[in-house]
Amino acid sequence: MAILVHYESEEVIDGRVEKKKSVKKIRVNSLSVTSNIQEVAEDVVDKCKLISKSRIHLVVEVLETLVQRQQQVNGGGFGGGGEDDFRMWDDQWQEARRGEMDRFMGESRPAAMDGVVTSLDKLETYLEMLYEEAMEDKIKGTFMILQLVRDPDNLEILAANEQFLGALTRIFREEARKSMDLVINIVYIFFAFSNFSSFHEVITTYKVGDMVLKVVELEIKRDQIRKEEMEKKKKELSPEELEKENRRHKITEKKQDKLLYVCLHVLLNLAEDIGVERKMKKRGVTQILVRMLHRKSPELLLLSVTFLKKLSIFQENKDEMRESNVATQVLKLLAQKDINDATCMAGLRLLLNLSFDLEIRSQLVKEQAIGKMVELLKKPVFRQVALKLLYQISIDDKHKSMFTYTDSLPLLVNMLLSSPENNTDKTLLALAINLAANARNAEVMGAGDLLPGLITRLFHTKDPLLCKMMRNLSQHDGPLRPRLAEYAADLAVLARQSESPDLLVELLGILGNMTQGDLPFAQILIDCDMLAFLQHLLLPGASEDDIVLEIVIFIGTCVSDSRCSSIFASSPLVTQLYELMADKQEDDEIVLQITYTFFRFLQHAATRDVLLNHTQVVSYFVDLLYDKNKEIRKMADQTLDLVIEFDPEWAQQIRLRKFQIYNAEWLQA
Repeated sequence: MAILVHYESEEVIDGRVEKKKSVKKIRVNSLSVTSNIQEVAEDVVDKCKLISKSRIHLVVEVLETLVQRQQQVNGGGFGGGGEDDFRMWDDQWQEARRGEMDRFMGESRPAAMDGVVTSLDKLETYLEMLYEEAMEDKIKGTFMILQLVRDPDNLEILAANEQFLGALTRIFREEARKSMDLVINIVYIFFAFSNFSSFHEVITTYKVGDMVLKVVELEIKRDQIRKEEMEKKKKELSPEELEKENRRHKITEKKQDKLLYVCLHVLLNLAEDIGVERKMKKRGVTQILVRMLHRKSPELLLLSVTFLKKLSIFQENKDEMRESNVATQVLKLLAQKDINDATCMAGLRLLLNLSFDLEIRSQLVKEQAIGKMVELLKKPVFRQVALKLLYQISIDDKHKSMFTYTDSLPLLVNMLLSSPENNTDKTLLALAINLAANARNAEVMGAGDLLPGLITRLFHTKDPLLCKMMRNLSQHDGPLRPRLAEYAADLAVLARQSESPDLLVELLGILGNMTQGDLPFAQILIDCDMLAFLQHLLLPGASEDDIVLEIVIFIGTCVSDSRCSSIFASSPLVTQLYELMADKQEDDEIVLQITYTFFRFLQHAATRDVLLNHTQVVSYFVDLLYDKNKEIRKMADQTLDLVIEFDPEWAQQIRLRKFQIYNAEWLQA
C-alpha cells in the first residue's frame, strides 16, 4: 500500500519560471488493522517534507481509508472484521508471547554476561551455582540456564532431567522470598516450558503453578505494604527525600510488574487445561487479575485483560467479574488516551463476553458505554467488535432509547448505505433492526435523505434483513410512516416480483403496517393486481405459515378502506380465508388474525353478505368461544356481537349459546 502525494514544483530555466507537476509515492507496507494510525501518520509527515504538519489529519483519514479498503478486499466488510480478524489478533498475541523471552533477555542481561556462551554440556556447572551461598551466584546460574531454554531444542532434554527440575523447583520454593531477580529468572525458565503444551504435564507434576500463584499473592501483599508505607512517608519526609523515595518505589514497581507479568503468563499458559483453570479459580485468580487492572504496565494490563477474557466464558467467572465491577474498570481503561490497540481490542472482547449478562449490559449503559463504542465505530480496527457490543446492548428494550442521545443512529445508517451492496455486514443490520423498533430512534434513522437512501438500497439489494429494518421503521405512528407510504406501490410491485420468501414476509409486513390515512389501499390492490397474487399465495400448500399470516394481516388492514370491501367480496379471497381458518385451527396466531379480519369484514355490507350467507363462519365463531386461548375467545365474542347487531336471525341463537357457556361456567364455579 502507498500514499500518493501530488505536488507542484517550480524550476528556473533560462530566466523563465516553469511549473512542473509531480507525484511522490510513500509506501506504507507495515500498515495493518493493528497499526496505530496516528503514529503512522506522524511518521509519514516526518519522512515526507512535502506534507505540512498542519495536514496530518488528512494523512490520518487517508490511512484509515487504506485500512478499510484492505479489510474489504480481505472479506472483512467494514474492517476490524469478523472472526478472521479475531484470529489475527490472537496470532499476533501468540507471536508476541514467543518473542517475550528475547525481549526479557535483552533488557535483563548483566554486563558481565556479554560474550559469555552457554552450553548444555555445562548444565551441571550451572546447577552447582544454585547451591552457592552468595545470591549473586544463584542469580547468575539461573540466568545461564535461562539462556539454554531460549533454544526450543533444549527443552525436551531439560524436561527429562529430574535433577535439573528438582534443583530448580527447590530453589524456587525456598528462595522465592529472598530475591526478586532470582525468582524472575526462575519463572522465565518455566515460562519457556509453558509455551509448549507438551511440557505442561511436567510443570504440573512439580507443582510449578502452585508456587507461581504463591509468588503472585506474595507480591500483591508486598505492594500493599509499600503503598501504606509511602503514605506514611509523605507526612514524614522532606520533599527531597520523598522524591528520592518515589524514584526507588518506581524502580521496584517496574521490577515487580515484570515478575507479575511472567507469573501470570505462566498461569495463562497452564490454564489451557480446563481442570487446571478451575483450580486457579478456587485460588482466587479472578480477583488477582482484577487487581492487576490498576497497574500501569501496558504489557501487564494486556495480559490481565486477555486472561480475564479467557475466564469470562464460564458463568461462575462471569458472575464474579460482575460483582467486582470489571466492566466499569475496563471501560475506564479504554478511556485512557495512551492505551495501545492490542489492549483496547482485548478489553472490547472481554466486554463482549460479559455483555451476555443483563446486569452487566445495564452497567455498561450506566457507564455511558454507548458513546464510547460509537467513537470506536469510527476506527476500522475496532468497528466489528464495537458493533457487536452495541448489538448486545440494543437487545433490551429499555436500552434502545439511550441510542437517541448519541450520534450513533445517523452514523449507523450511513455505514449501512456506504457498505458494499453484496457484502452488507450482518451485525450492522441486526443492530439497525433492533434500534428501529424504538419510535424515537426510527424518526432519526429515517430523517431527511436517509429514508430515500434506504429505499433505493432495498430495491437494489433486495435484502430481507434490510427490509426487516424498514418494517420496524414502518410500525410507528408519526411523520415517518406517511413518507414510507409514498413508496407503497413500488413495494407492492417488489413483493409480486420477489422470489425470496423472507423478503416477501417483510414487504407484506410493511404494507400491513400502513393505515387508511397513509395509503389508498383500493388503488394499490387494483393497480398492482394484488388480488390474483394474494389468491395464489393462499392456495393450500403454496406458502409457509409466516407468509400466510402476513397476508391475513395485510387483508385486515386493507379492509379499513371501505372501497376494498366490494373488491374482496367479488373475489374468492373471503371464502379462501374461511377455509384457511379451518385448515390452520391449530395455529393460534393465524386463527386470531383471521378472526380479526372477519370482524373488519362484518363492518361492510358487501363482505358481510358473503360471510353470513355463503359460509358457516358464525358457527365457527361460536365454537371459538370454547377455545383455550383467551385472546381468541375475546375476539370471537366481539365478532359475534357484531353479527347480533346486523343479523336478527343469528342473534337469538348466539345469545342462547352465550348463555349456555356462561351458565356452565357458573355451575363449575
